[in-house]
Amino acid sequence: MQSFLKKTVYAGLTLFALGSLAAVNTTTANAKKHVTTKRVAKKVKTGKHTKKQTKVTVTYYKVHFAENAAYAKSNGVVSIMNKPGKLGNAKVVADKATMRRLAKSKLPENVFHVYGMAKTNTGLYYAHVVTLGGKYRGWIYVGKNDFQYNLDNITKNTGISATRTLRYGANPSNVNVKILDKLWTYPKFSRYNARVVSHKKASYINDDFVVESAVYNTRGWLYYYVQDTKKKSVNGWIYSGSTTARNVKKDTKKTSNKKTPAKTPTDNKQTQTNPTTTTPTPSTYNLVFKYNGNFVSTKIVNLSDLSVNGTPVVTPDSIAKFIPSNYQITTDANAINTDGPIVNGGTAIINLNAVPATRLTIAIKQKDTGALLTPSSDLVTTLNEAGQDLLNQKLVLNGQSINADAVKSILTNRNLLSIDQSKLSTSGAGSLQFVGVDTTAIDASNPTVTLYYK
Repeated sequence: MQSFLKKTVYAGLTLFALGSLAAVNTTTANAKKHVTTKRVAKKVKTGKHTKKQTKVTVTYYKVHFAENAAYAKSNGVVSIMNKPGKLGNAKVVADKATMRRLAKSKLPENVFHVYGMAKTNTGLYYAHVVTLGGKYRGWIYVGKNDFQYNLDNITKNTGISATRTLRYGANPSNVNVKILDKLWTYPKFSRYNARVVSHKKASYINDDFVVESAVYNTRGWLYYYVQDTKKKSVNGWIYSGSTTARNVKKDTKKTSNKKTPAKTPTDNKQTQTNPTTTTPTPSTYNLVFKYNGNFVSTKIVNLSDLSVNGTPVVTPDSIAKFIPSNYQITTDANAINTDGPIVNGGTAIINLNAVPATRLTIAIKQKDTGALLTPSSDLVTTLNEAGQDLLNQKLVLNGQSINADAVKSILTNRNLLSIDQSKLSTSGAGSLQFVGVDTTAIDASNPTVTLYYK
């Protein structure tokens, strides 16, 4: 009996031990499973963290605005940084509180001049700005739209929005004035490059001036554009409060004491005194023409030549007769950029396209000798087809040299990179290879593309 009990106890202990061991093994297995789950979760978090830390890169661009269209006001919702905000270690230049204050300000020096654009590899755009007073300069977030040609493309309710620094005002009733201060190229703080005119103040301060135009700045201050009545080169902008009206002197004809016969009303009218008048100098305006960003020419015209219904305007129609030959105005939104009100001394930059040729002659010359080669009739047909390709793709532009790579591409398509001499007026055997094109500007009266073979 005791032996049985001992065996039973031993068996029980053995079972208990085995059970405990099984329990331990089960717990260990569960623990391992739990740890593995945690590791997986950790890897997922690490993956998300890595995604957030994707390296941000930036591409910088030039902007292309007219002088009167390069300005913006703070919207008061985004800070200015010393670099595009998503780049590492960007620091605040003007915080949101400052930007809210600038948004409410009417001071012209708190308007921003926009002079650069940046785009991140994540598709965000930033504007490079500086206040006209020069106090704040940096980068500000402006949304997800390209604005390098037009500030109106800036996404609404982001850092800034386009504005104008000047608006038209009314001329005084007496345009004849004396000035009390120096002249400026633009009203102060209305342009990023506004400055005092180059003439010494002492050389014109006592002269008589005529008011030719008037504008208000953002603060509502009235400025006059004045012209020296004797010195054509002296003109500029001045605050209206720094001018005084001047009286135009009248000349009275001297009369003798000798009695004269009674005169008819007509005679009396002829002898009435008249104010001294000076023939006004025509107000001029500068038209600067550019092609692909390069200067073409400048045309100085009278404001009266730009007048439509009595008001000078710069439109494709009003300047059509001044466009240089072989050019036409582009159809882009920024084709015409004025620097402010259309007034004396103002400037407009007009972007042009070259006029495509509508007919074309293709000539073949031997490179070494410059001799003109005569193609066979079937080669003439192929050359004419290549010429038509050039015209269809608008690659031949009047007054411009032709792009050699564009020509080579078309010659390749027409199998003309190599021409058998049997098809040319040469006596040698084998083929001649295309080696280049004449880069002389295309003559609109006789548009010709000359190909060189060797």
